[in-house]
Parts: sequence; C-alpha cells; structure tokens
Amino acid sequence: MLRTITAAAALFALAVPALAGDKTDPRCSQYGEGFMYSPDTGMCIKVSGELRADYGIRSQAGFGKQTGFGSSVKGQIDARGETGLGPFRAVIEPAARKY
Repeated sequence: MLRTITAAAALFALAVPALAGDKTDPRCSQYGEGFMYSPDTGMCIKVSGELRADYGIRSQAGFGKQTGFGSSVKGQIDARGETGLGPFRAVIEPAARKY
C-alpha cells in the first residue's frame, strides 16, 4: 500500500506543471491538447494519470463477510517529436494496484 501511495505522489509531482494550466505550447499544437515543449529533450511531452481508492464488502459462502480497501494508480507519459529519421513517439504507462 505504501508503494502505491508513493507512486501516486511521484506521479502527482510530475503532473503539477501540467495542472497549472491546460495550455498547449504552440510548438506542440500539432500533437493535441496538453503537450508542453521540453527544451532539454527537444520533444513535446504530456503527463497524465489517475488515482483511485475503493472500499468493498463481499460475502462468500463459508467465508462470511470480507471487507477491505483497494487502491490503484495509473500514469501516462507521452513524448513526441521529429528526428532526422522521421517522427518519434514514446509512451510509458506505469500502473500499480493494491487490493
């Protein structure tokens, strides 16, 4: 559970600049909304994600009622740009789940 919370905090820290405004950098407008230009890499990057927490109760014959918390975190980092060989795209989608 602690690793899930840590991963969510790290993802949120990466996404904070994107949350500051839903503006797209003019250099990245051809890729869609939310892409920001990174001068260090020369690429257009978009960071997004989702954090979910659940509480559930379930009954099974012979086992009685079971209750518990669950959580999941999903993220996506999408980098796009042009290279000497043509268009480049890399997508990373980390996910963690604890039930």
